[in-house]
Amino acid sequence: MSTSDEKSSLEISDEPDEDQIVILPEDDVEFQDIKEDKIEIKNQSTFVSQREIIAILFSKKTLYHVLVLFFLLTFFGIVSYTKSDLATSLILIFGYGSSLGYFFTAALNRFEEVKNLSRSKSFTSLILPISLSLVFSSFFWAALNNETYGQNMERFLTWGYIFIFVVWQFAQAWWMRVPFKEIALRQMSKVEENSTSKIGIILNLLSPLVWMAIGVLCFILVSQNIASFTDNFDSVFILFWILLMSLMGSVTFYFLKNMHREFLYDSKVAAFSGYFALGYWGFLSYHAGVFLYSMYNDPSFLYDLVFMIITIMLVIYSLSANVLRGEARRAHLSPTNHYIGKATGLMSRHNVIFYSISFTIAYGASNFFLATADTSLIGGIKGVSRIAHMIVLVSGILVLLIVNYNLLTGRGLISEGFVESIRSPKHN
Repeated sequence: MSTSDEKSSLEISDEPDEDQIVILPEDDVEFQDIKEDKIEIKNQSTFVSQREIIAILFSKKTLYHVLVLFFLLTFFGIVSYTKSDLATSLILIFGYGSSLGYFFTAALNRFEEVKNLSRSKSFTSLILPISLSLVFSSFFWAALNNETYGQNMERFLTWGYIFIFVVWQFAQAWWMRVPFKEIALRQMSKVEENSTSKIGIILNLLSPLVWMAIGVLCFILVSQNIASFTDNFDSVFILFWILLMSLMGSVTFYFLKNMHREFLYDSKVAAFSGYFALGYWGFLSYHAGVFLYSMYNDPSFLYDLVFMIITIMLVIYSLSANVLRGEARRAHLSPTNHYIGKATGLMSRHNVIFYSISFTIAYGASNFFLATADTSLIGGIKGVSRIAHMIVLVSGILVLLIVNYNLLTGRGLISEGFVESIRSPKHN
């Protein structure tokens, strides 16, 4: 995350003011579809609202691809319930094949003909990604059914899904910051400059405690409806829950206080830090609760399935938001002395949806694959689930600190490195 990202995010709100106008590249025909949704497009600002991004994601040019994603996930979910060898083979073949199909569709979108075909408003937009997906899937089918190296190939692809599943936990913690960060920035914009406030201290201290209490209520509700958990839900379980949340909260607050020092009382910094903590701790407490639950019971695939869907939609939104807002800023600065050049990265507004679908197909397939029969090579679904939630918790604490660090550096309040900022004392 760059400093400029934090600065530019300060302009984000749900709806622009009357003098806050949207700019979008003139040659992007996709944005013309937004006019059908009565979204006004002018040429004075870098603002791209959340409604506009969602309208783009579910426009006629992208809707069919999103439907393909959910069709595949539904298919993987249905076959995974059979717990059969055929199910694992199908998820391996079509999971990797479809992911690569959309990945190469995204890469080929640099060609005008491919872009026009894959982003048309009809079912013909699916011709290229589905064709590529079937081609890659046929390669995986042939490899898995080869008498010489079929078993080794299956073992290699299984490890690949485990790797994807584990790495995604880091990404999940990172992308989950987006909605809470935008809420915190809006709260930050409402407070007066150059004043003091204790809201940052209060909310950073209370957030883990509030979500700890909510967690206890959730556990009580689960124990009343799941007989297998009733016997395990006792005073020892509650004690472990309190200790886990208290430890995480104490460690986070210690490093956060070292980083902020006196700036934690700055009204702007306090509002951002406090409200971001209040929201983000809900995400951390969910994973802490599921992690503790899985220590006493088999991991609940239902809980992870619901959150998997939320995460997939959030990643698609977050990737699209970063690309669209970045390109809108570049278009806004192009006639000025501050022009920073045309975006030349891997992702653009034309292919970001295809990259997003490629990544999320791989992640969804890895979830359903590991939820089938004993396919995991590292201790079964129990071991994978517990490791995944531990990674999310550690990554989440790190993300919370990084978000606050970027705010401080973005406002010019500190200039030292991240590691140095959380050290105490400062000069040893």
